[in-house]
Amino acid sequence: MNRRKPRKGDLYRHFRGKQYRVLYLAVCAETKEEMVVYETAEGEHRVYVSSLAAFMRAVSKDKYPDAQQEYRFELCRDSVQEMKKDAPESEESLILQFLDLDGNEQRAEFLQKHRAVLTDRFLTAAAESMEFAENADTLEERYAALLRFLKTKMKYEGSRLR
Repeated sequence: MNRRKPRKGDLYRHFRGKQYRVLYLAVCAETKEEMVVYETAEGEHRVYVSSLAAFMRAVSKDKYPDAQQEYRFELCRDSVQEMKKDAPESEESLILQFLDLDGNEQRAEFLQKHRAVLTDRFLTAAAESMEFAENADTLEERYAALLRFLKTKMKYEGSRLR
């Protein structure tokens, strides 16, 4: 069975029953091995790290004959499913809503509220609408840079005498 890599926001069920949310995919600085950083979905939200290989490994039926799952961690819900369920608005709708906002404060609030569903195309449109030159690579870096730009504008434009 060919399984896809976990993604940030995915919810997995461990073969012992607890659920975990993927926080990040990382790389070990020493071994360059791919790692999964995840937290418990309920309770105290403890954070764990496991190698990607161990995270994706099948459950040993010799060691755990009563296990109900084939794999140690099995996908319950992925981040794409959650985004579609929680945000029925289309990408075009979000872009138009953003363009209709009046001030930088409203734009920053909008970005923070819709952070989980922002796409590459949305961030490009938002940056161009404010004449912000993007130079970051990842979606997360682009989001952070755009938010910093808005906060800087709020700080300096708000203190000007009119």
